[in-house]
Amino acid sequence: MENDNLNITPEYAAMADAAIGVLDTKFLKALTDPTRIQLVKKLILFGESDVSTISRGLSQDRSVISRHLKTLEQAGITASRKESRRMIYDLDGPYVVQKVTLILEALRPMADLCKPFQKIGNTGEAA
Repeated sequence: MENDNLNITPEYAAMADAAIGVLDTKFLKALTDPTRIQLVKKLILFGESDVSTISRGLSQDRSVISRHLKTLEQAGITASRKESRRMIYDLDGPYVVQKVTLILEALRPMADLCKPFQKIGNTGEAA
């Protein structure tokens, strides 16, 4: 990406590289769908569950719920195992916490360095 703001400090460049490096599209996209958030909430409340249990009370068909669970699994948010003919799903809490922590740590410097309508490297004067 090109930037016509030529006053980028080394500190800002390092922060930008770190932030860009942790913004995992698959992980973040998996958490932007309201149905998938409902599924995550159910798994938090119920613990490991099969699709029938997870889909109770939801308006979507079980096949749609299964597709959402697959998206969450591909993003590392859930894990599954087969028990007989049923698929059992559970949250991968350690991975989710690790991922969110990495994102937060990489983005935390933005609070000091990325202020609306200030030039990069500026000490506080409005652009």
